Amino acid sequence: MPRISPYVARVSFTLWQQGYPIGKWAAEQGWKTGYTAVSDFIPGHDSEASFTKGFTDGGGAIVGSVRMPTQSPDFVPFMQRIRDAKPDVVFLWIPSTQATALMKAARDLQLREAGIHLTSAQDLLPDEQLPAIGDMALGLITAGTYSTAAERPANTAFLAAWQRAYGDTVIPDFLSVDAWDGMAAIYDLVKSTKGKFTADEAMTFFKGWKNPDSPRGPIMIDPDTRDIVQNVYIRRLDKVEGKLANIEIATIPAVKDPWKEFNPAK
Repeated sequence: MPRISPYVARVSFTLWQQGYPIGKWAAEQGWKTGYTAVSDFIPGHDSEASFTKGFTDGGGAIVGSVRMPTQSPDFVPFMQRIRDAKPDVVFLWIPSTQATALMKAARDLQLREAGIHLTSAQDLLPDEQLPAIGDMALGLITAGTYSTAAERPANTAFLAAWQRAYGDTVIPDFLSVDAWDGMAAIYDLVKSTKGKFTADEAMTFFKGWKNPDSPRGPIMIDPDTRDIVQNVYIRRLDKVEGKLANIEIATIPAVKDPWKEFNPAK
């Protein structure tokens, strides 16, 4: 989007900011062979390409890939293909509304018991869906920009403010924090200009805007691309005090959109 219009600045994330880092991280774990299984539409294709690029750049080899139908798929045959291929790691990407069916198929086909590591992006299991998924997804490794389990003072303050506004039954996710940070950027713009600015002046302000204390960690809008620069966290789904949580186990700092790095503007 920032390349399409000079009046767009991104404060959220891109699929490549998740897929490429976890692909490289997977290769760094000594996992030599990988497999991708994604939904057959554009976000799935982007996720497949980003993980593949990261994994192969890290020295791994993709031994198989499959694109699954978006409408009411039966995941069992696809999980069987993965088990038969016996990769060290599989990267899964589907809409989160289908996550329960996917993880059930992976459990029933015993992919973990076959020595296959399961990875994905934060889109698969947003925090607000964890209570419904149950223990079948325990151990899933994902790349993401935000988890409610993050132990940062800014996140503690954000969660307290969220509970005051919405109670403790509504769980925020990465999109909630994206909106929070977007409002922080707008607030800073209005405060800096006393509410008087043109569209061009607003974009000049946003270029290079920083928030060192976002709930997701330090963020910045790249002054050249108007795209987000942020930490990407490798998380493992664990059970903490009886509740499922995406626990950060590694941090990849200040990640720019890898796709733009590999495809510079002409």
